[in-house]
Amino acid sequence: YTFGVVARDGGGLSGHSQVHIKIMDENDNAPEITTLSVSSSIPEDSPPGTVVALIKVRDRDSDDNGKVWCELEGESPLSIVASSGSSYKVVTASALDRERASEHNVTVVASDRGSPSLSSRTALSLSVSDV
Repeated sequence: YTFGVVARDGGGLSGHSQVHIKIMDENDNAPEITTLSVSSSIPEDSPPGTVVALIKVRDRDSDDNGKVWCELEGESPLSIVASSGSSYKVVTASALDRERASEHNVTVVASDRGSPSLSSRTALSLSVSDV
């Protein structure tokens, strides 16, 4: 905000000044995760890189407070890769084997670069179908 200030004394003299106020963003919004699509089941012979979920992340803050990155929590044959804008893809990172694990549960964690950092989580469940 910018505005002018005028001060006048009783003798008719006056002074002028400009006041500039910059509002700093407080990191008061955690990232919001929206699941756009998710496969409930995927064949065990799916090649690495097969997309199993699409997610979008949004943070209402600005500057570093609004910059977000995503990662998967825990170990699984899945990984997360940035797509366009604030979208991410959860993809198969390695071969799937239904006999070893018929289901994979992962948690997507979105964190901002604010100080202190805020984060959100959402769980995804993927069934592996037999081939």
